[in-house]
Amino acid sequence: MTTPDITWTNQGKFNKLEFHLKASLDDTYVFSRNPSLPSYIITVKFGIVSATATVIHTKLRNGGHYEAKRSILECPNLSSTTPKTDLSCDLKNQYKIHFSVSTGGYRQLKNDWSFYDQNNYNAIKTENSMELHFDYDDPFHCTEDYSCTSREVPFILRHDVTKGALNPQWSGWKDKLSGILRYVFEVWKMEYSYDHKGLREPLINRTFNPVPLFIQEVNASDSISFPTYEPNEPGVYSAILEVNDKANNSKYARQVAIYDRTSNISTSSDRLIIVTTASELSNFTWQTSHLSKIDVIWSGHFVNEVHEKGYFLEKILDYVPRLDDGSEGRRHDYKKILPGFDDNKGERNKAAIPNIKSIIRFETVGIPGIPMSVAPKTGWEDVTPLNDNKSFPLTDIRDGDSYQLWIRAHDIMGNSKVDSTAVHFDRSKPTVHSVKIKYNIDDGEYPFSSRVRVSARDDHSGVRKVSFRFVVNGTLNEKAKKDFLIETKSKEICDRIPSDCYCVKMGECFLIKTVLDINNCWLKVPIHQVANFVLLLEVTVYNSAMLSSKSYVTIGTVKHLQGIQQYYSPSNITVVSRTSSSVSIKWIQAKTCYERAGIVIILYTPDNKTKEFPVDKDATTFDLSGLSSLTSYRFLMYTKYGNDTIVVTSASPAKFSFVTRKKETGFPTSGIAGIAGGFTVLLIFVIIVLVFLGRTGRLQPAKQRVTAGIRTVRNTIRVRPTTNSFNNRAIVSKEDDDIYFYGGMEIKENNMKISRKDISLESELARGRFAVIFLAKYYNKSECHEVVAKTLKDDQNAKAIMKMKAKINFYTKKVGRQKNVLEFIGSVEDEVRGPMMILEYCSKGVLKQFLEAIKSNMSIDIEEKLFRMVFGICQGMDFLASKQVVHRRLAARNILLNSILEPKITGFGPDPSYDEGEDNPGNERIPIKWVAPECMKSTQYANELSDVWSFGIVMWEIFSLGETPYPGLQSREVPGKLKKGYKMTKPELCDDAFYAVMLKCWHYDPKKRSGFEQLKEQMNNMFTEAPGDDYYYRTNDL
Repeated sequence: MTTPDITWTNQGKFNKLEFHLKASLDDTYVFSRNPSLPSYIITVKFGIVSATATVIHTKLRNGGHYEAKRSILECPNLSSTTPKTDLSCDLKNQYKIHFSVSTGGYRQLKNDWSFYDQNNYNAIKTENSMELHFDYDDPFHCTEDYSCTSREVPFILRHDVTKGALNPQWSGWKDKLSGILRYVFEVWKMEYSYDHKGLREPLINRTFNPVPLFIQEVNASDSISFPTYEPNEPGVYSAILEVNDKANNSKYARQVAIYDRTSNISTSSDRLIIVTTASELSNFTWQTSHLSKIDVIWSGHFVNEVHEKGYFLEKILDYVPRLDDGSEGRRHDYKKILPGFDDNKGERNKAAIPNIKSIIRFETVGIPGIPMSVAPKTGWEDVTPLNDNKSFPLTDIRDGDSYQLWIRAHDIMGNSKVDSTAVHFDRSKPTVHSVKIKYNIDDGEYPFSSRVRVSARDDHSGVRKVSFRFVVNGTLNEKAKKDFLIETKSKEICDRIPSDCYCVKMGECFLIKTVLDINNCWLKVPIHQVANFVLLLEVTVYNSAMLSSKSYVTIGTVKHLQGIQQYYSPSNITVVSRTSSSVSIKWIQAKTCYERAGIVIILYTPDNKTKEFPVDKDATTFDLSGLSSLTSYRFLMYTKYGNDTIVVTSASPAKFSFVTRKKETGFPTSGIAGIAGGFTVLLIFVIIVLVFLGRTGRLQPAKQRVTAGIRTVRNTIRVRPTTNSFNNRAIVSKEDDDIYFYGGMEIKENNMKISRKDISLESELARGRFAVIFLAKYYNKSECHEVVAKTLKDDQNAKAIMKMKAKINFYTKKVGRQKNVLEFIGSVEDEVRGPMMILEYCSKGVLKQFLEAIKSNMSIDIEEKLFRMVFGICQGMDFLASKQVVHRRLAARNILLNSILEPKITGFGPDPSYDEGEDNPGNERIPIKWVAPECMKSTQYANELSDVWSFGIVMWEIFSLGETPYPGLQSREVPGKLKKGYKMTKPELCDDAFYAVMLKCWHYDPKKRSGFEQLKEQMNNMFTEAPGDDYYYRTNDL
């Protein structure tokens, strides 16, 4: 008898067991060698003559087995006289089955050809058995029955905070009945549940059946090869071990690990390290009281963004049970993690890890003395318990001393980040020695200037700011207020002038005397009032700790100040052109403290009659027409000041006289006769030529050339009425080039001012010569918008502040809003950073970079967008030209794209972008390949038509996908080539119609170029308007 077959099961719900017995006998093979039948045997048959199954039910008792019941089952219809070669027998019973099969047969004898007898052969028995064992118990670990011998662990990860692969280990698992069959190791990435505030494995629901990132089976043996798995991204991972016995009972264990090999700690530029015991007025850098301690806070300054956004250190939720054997099965939600086999130990376990912005440990050290740039190596102390603030005791601190505070942050991966702040000490106020005023100076910073000389000193922290406050004597009503930041000097400069300069302990040096210009217009009196009240100048001197001292100076009545209640007429009137019936004049607008309401020209004719011409308040040119030839005229020119209700006319008009030209007469009779005779000779010559061409067969080509010439003349005639003066709306004025014109203005548009608390600086995007660009958030009522904040650099000076104010006023007063011009949202006054510009954020970045990026991914949709970009830029430039704004630097690098690829024009301003520190246009850096020929030496006199040339270059850049213009040519070669008539060829993606627009922009003579308004109308005809504001290019019209 062979060894029994054993089958294990954990199924308990059944009332019937079916055993199916199969047996067969190949009598042809078995008896193939037998001799042939003797003559006295009629027939012989062999087969299975009996089959039985003995079912034995055994049970466990006292550690052993005993036989509870035995049954013998017999397959029917079997005997020696009815042997079968194939047997199939169903036995419906249970437990342990002993199978027995007997083979035999019979032979029939004959005598003299008749049947004599039948003999049955002795049966030969074959036996086998099978056992069906039942096991309803899960595997168990030796820790459960205290049978461990060598620190066996149910399940562990060698490193639960790792930058490498997850390496599991397990040992000590047992199963008393069926034994351990296999282990299954699986890995899941955990996700955060906002409802339950913790991390968990993905849940099974009606629409989603999650699968693990990794799963591997390991057969049970004495020597186990443990699997490993390395995730492909940072995260918190759940590793689950299934221990499975031969009866398919399972027990599960779980371990949790953090995997991260890329993240680091960053610091916030918005949430800084702050010394809360220092003065807020000094931006928390100077402490003016409580010199016994320093309180410092760094809330939100350090953060691991990856860990914080992924909730790496939050608690791990209990495992949600899952899986069952179906409605008829014994097990429901059998995949579960018992508390004893969950992750309760190690660095990353189920419990939340204490942290502040995913920082688990802070160290600090405080060092007195001048701040250093290198962190100390010793003296660090842990902040316990974990906190983001600390107090530092002080001893023997004096005015002018400094104390540097270092903080080092650590995350769970072992990354660290160090940052510091310094606090200085000063309890004494500055000393003001003298204040002197010189009125109505000629070389001042403003059109109407007075100069104040302040002599002040502070030996501990230096004089940092001077504030002027103009108040009415007696009432002390404030008339105007102005703050001036004081620049520091280098020690080298200070050492050269020791009597006029001093240095403080922290190394900064200051001049004792400060010269500041004030704008008389700050003190202007409304038109309808008399300037007879007396003003006091309150001078407040602040040291770096923002402690202050005041001094007062009497200004007296303000009517003696230039510009106050003085209303000037235009000056420098000149004749631009004259004819027999008209004259074109230009002038310079008068400097003024008041708003102009308009200009009036009163023309006197020879017969002493007058004619009045109203002129726009901002105009600088005008045409007087309807005049008589060779006649002397004179006119008076007044400027009106005020508003709709109160108007004052300039006291002294500007006077000017001129004489019109002589009227041109027609040809004399002799001249007409000569022309007629010449025309007759020419006509005869043309007839002879035509006869000659006709006879030689060359008439038709010549006719075509003549027709083309006529068409050219006709087209020229059509364009000619669009004169230079009509196209060229945007011309350069003095105000456009003078940064001080706009910089001297006060920012008065309240609707454009934004509170500093509504702006949150997020991250630095770029850094220029004088400004830093930040990505920021603008909290407007209940909404939050992404914007761009343009701020001054840390080393800001009066000139940089002036330039920033000029840009703000320029955008506010002159530019306005249009969808293809970068939107100026408003301005912010920051006590520390100075004035800030808040601009529209364009998420798709610079047009040139976008074009270069799409070269390998062109499509019809993108090609359509290129045409729409060109049209949008044209619309934006037409808007700027209508506002008399000259760009001067139009190029693809000065176009931004928003999220829907709308172009936004930027890069223009109130002054030309000369080299830093240079006011001379001769030193201007000019992008030769983008500017018009007339601007290649200087853009000082650029205008709308020179911007049109640059627009044609931008079109070429767009359709060539960001290529540099004039490929193969160096910049120095371009002017000569253009003078000879060279023009770039059509880019591959450009069609004939748009290339024709390019060529129209590239006329060497500016007078032949179309203005943006004509270009816009021409392009508008090429597009069809869709619902909304979108335009689509009509290629079928070409």
